[in-house]
Amino acid sequence: MSEETVTFNLELNVEHALSDIRRFETLMFRTLGLVRRLCGDETIDAAINKVQQFVMVVRLAHSAWIAFSLATGPLGWAMAIVSGLTAASVASDFILSR
Repeated sequence: MSEETVTFNLELNVEHALSDIRRFETLMFRTLGLVRRLCGDETIDAAINKVQQFVMVVRLAHSAWIAFSLATGPLGWAMAIVSGLTAASVASDFILSR
C-alpha cells in the first residue's frame, strides 16, 4: 500500500465580511437613535437602550479578546487586563440592570 499525504492550505479573507458587519452596526445604531428620538415612548426607548447596551458589551468583549491575544510585554498585558475588566464591568451593569 502506498501512503499519500495531502496538504491543504486554506486562506480566508474576512475583511469584506467584517467591513459589512461594521457598516450594519453603524446603520443599526443610527437608525435606533433616530427611532428613539422620534418615538418618545418610554417602553420603546428602554428596549432600544438595552439593544445598544448589548451591542456595546459585545464590542468591548471583542476588543478585550483581541487585546489578550496580542498582548506582549508589561504594557500590552496591562492594556489587556484593563480591557477585560472594562468589558466585565459593562457586562455586569447590563446584566444587573434588567
